[in-house]
Amino acid sequence: MRVLKTIANRIVKNPIKVITITIVAILLFAIGAQQVEMATGNNTLIEEDTKVYQNNLTLEQEFGGESVIVIYEADNESKLLKPDTLKQMKDLESQLRVQEGIYSIVGPHTAVLKISEKKAEKYEEGLTEMADGLEEMGEKLKEISTNMEENTSSQSGLPDFGSKISEMEKGIGKMVEGQKKLEQGTGGLVNGYSSMGSQLKDVALKLQQSAAQMEKTAAGRPAQQKQAAELKQVGLKLGGMADQMVSASEKSAQLPNVSRNTINGLQGMEKGLKGQQSQLDEMGEKQAQQQKDLEKLAEGLTKMGENLISVSDNLSEMITYSDSMSPVIPEKQETLDQMIYEDDGSLRTIFNDMIIDGKYMIFMIKFTGDATDTNKSKAVAFVKDYMEKNPIEGIDTMVSGKPVLDNSIRTEMKNSMQKMMGLSILFMILVLGIVFRVKWRILPLVIILIAVIGTVGLMGWISVPITMVSMAVFPILIGLGIDYAIQFQSRYTEEMKGEEQ
Repeated sequence: MRVLKTIANRIVKNPIKVITITIVAILLFAIGAQQVEMATGNNTLIEEDTKVYQNNLTLEQEFGGESVIVIYEADNESKLLKPDTLKQMKDLESQLRVQEGIYSIVGPHTAVLKISEKKAEKYEEGLTEMADGLEEMGEKLKEISTNMEENTSSQSGLPDFGSKISEMEKGIGKMVEGQKKLEQGTGGLVNGYSSMGSQLKDVALKLQQSAAQMEKTAAGRPAQQKQAAELKQVGLKLGGMADQMVSASEKSAQLPNVSRNTINGLQGMEKGLKGQQSQLDEMGEKQAQQQKDLEKLAEGLTKMGENLISVSDNLSEMITYSDSMSPVIPEKQETLDQMIYEDDGSLRTIFNDMIIDGKYMIFMIKFTGDATDTNKSKAVAFVKDYMEKNPIEGIDTMVSGKPVLDNSIRTEMKNSMQKMMGLSILFMILVLGIVFRVKWRILPLVIILIAVIGTVGLMGWISVPITMVSMAVFPILIGLGIDYAIQFQSRYTEEMKGEEQ
């Protein structure tokens, strides 16, 4: 009692200070009341230090917590899977990523971007292989060109058979003249044929030597090999004729016939040598032209190799510095269809959990395990506002999920509390006005309102949220406060009347 009397005496002695302190306290509590939050999470139903709560928190931190589901609804699947729809999902994801408490965002656009990423990787690998192949081809072409130039420069022309053939033609001409002279007279024929046979032997030997030399230099050249074979045959024939002339010298009775045959044979050989000379001249001209063509070809191959290496360098530079191969949502519907459908027209299995019954498409936003109710409410409000401002023709959208439900519950709790307070004040005014017939009959209501503001403000300052459980305390608080205030005021009024009497 002494304590109460002491407090009462000080209040009576310092009314201005008490009123000032009371007003300041009420203002502070009013500020704290504006900071109080509504809570509907698991921590409002179970203690945070329990094993069950901690295990669930660990699970949500590792694999994500609650999810917001955006449902797209259309008449058919083709209206849902369009580039514009997927671009909207990608844009919404990019804006949600900057907010706190987001664990993951998954939708059909995610799968399309993943497929696009794989295609970009294959495209890059193909370009890399192409660049390497072009570089290798360019180096090979330059190497081939170098070898061709070396072979062309070191390649010698045909052997100088022209002078030898001319000498052989002169020798044959002399032999023909000799045969004609031999044919006119038979005197000294034996010695003439013997001398002629020796000359033919020499000519045959020279032809065979020339044929052997041509065979050595004509490797890989069919035309020259053919010429060498013909020269060899001519040499053999001359050798045979030389033998015949030697034999004729021994058989002088057959000289007239042998001389005529020899002349014919020598003239035929002379004609053949002239033909060989013309063929050799033609072959020389062809060989010169071939060398020029080979030089042009080598030059062209060198230039082609350099161009291929340049293209390879450009491809490598494009792969290194270009961002054109980053995954994107396709612009064309045909390209998008190729990504989301199999060759037989069926939907790829990766989209089975995102497309339901061909009419519904899901876009899911998963929060982290430690995301606050404020983070969730901001994200939900942002998604709803975004979907309202960016509608898609022919598609209806709906935002759902436990965070959306909890946000609605918190909103309803706040609205219900405001209604409850308003109705309580109204009823108390009526009751106090009718039943409590004293002066200052509304004063208990003012006192209890100050008590409610103080309670809610203190909860805001010490970060105690209002839950569905704590909301049930306010009607009891108001009822008990009104009852106590009425009794206090009644007792105070009685004491005042007693002192007056």
